[in-house]
Amino acid sequence: MRHVSGPGDHGPVTDQGPVSSTHAVGADEVQAPGVYAYHRLQRTRPGARWWRPLLVGVVAVVLYATLLAVGGVLVLVTAVASGPGGLDALTALDVEDLRDPRTFALAMLSIVAMLPAVLVAARLLGAHPLGLLASVAGRVRWRWAARCLVLAAVLALVVNGGDAVLAALQGRAWQPHVDATSWVVLGLVLLLVPAQCVAEEVAFRGYLVQTIGAWLRHPVFAIALPVPLFVLGHAYVGLAMVDTALWALAMGWLVWRTGGLEAAAAAHVVNNVVVFVLGAVDLADLDVVDIGPVALAVSTASTLLYVGLVEVLVRRTGLVVVRVVAPRTSPLP
Repeated sequence: MRHVSGPGDHGPVTDQGPVSSTHAVGADEVQAPGVYAYHRLQRTRPGARWWRPLLVGVVAVVLYATLLAVGGVLVLVTAVASGPGGLDALTALDVEDLRDPRTFALAMLSIVAMLPAVLVAARLLGAHPLGLLASVAGRVRWRWAARCLVLAAVLALVVNGGDAVLAALQGRAWQPHVDATSWVVLGLVLLLVPAQCVAEEVAFRGYLVQTIGAWLRHPVFAIALPVPLFVLGHAYVGLAMVDTALWALAMGWLVWRTGGLEAAAAAHVVNNVVVFVLGAVDLADLDVVDIGPVALAVSTASTLLYVGLVEVLVRRTGLVVVRVVAPRTSPLP
């Protein structure tokens, strides 16, 4: 769900012993023997087979459906146990009103459930270590993630601050409405939205990107092919769908360019947290399904600016963006 409106990070990554690190991501390098870009990491598993990523997906879907079913039963039991009016309140719940804390929590948790489903399936059948879903380092590069998070937050502050100033100049100053429900929703936003964003990144720009990359070498396929699924996973129409597709393409390119999910996840978390916080105090419409040309232009410009600034950070920090796998040799007799 996307709403519109360190020494440890720089060392070489190997499977067997130190080798020279590779910083560039040119087509010749990512195709070199033993050098894997993010989208090709499924190929690093010994005995990799074309069907293995599909099996991971099947297991993940089964686990996800099981989690949703268990969650649904728990909600139903809780409603019945709460008294005579509990079931009536559940059936009367407006599933489109995200300002209702119950609706918001159920919507977020239904997405968060993708995270354990994918992680467990990948742990059982995917490339090892499990952290290869996070980055070429086989783990979350926390220092790099923090830098991207700060960058995304500053950019969001500039964009939304500019919008507030423009609104004031036009005589429609922001007037937040805060009540008891707002505080509950704000707490749920801080608790659930980061996990919701990470779940989507792991599923769409982690698992799907690496699955396609296991079959098709060129990164364009891995970046572009998951985009329609990501767009269809959102209840948007018109230009909002275009905005979501452009954003997904940009985030997919960042995942490949940076060798991990951190930059895309940071942008996703900041975007959704800001939108939901504004929505909780009536400064944004959480039920919007379309946007206008101006909003599309602003969103696209801010996305491209973020991508450009991340590129600058990659070049300045010398971030390792590929995984170097040393050739396996038999032990001496």
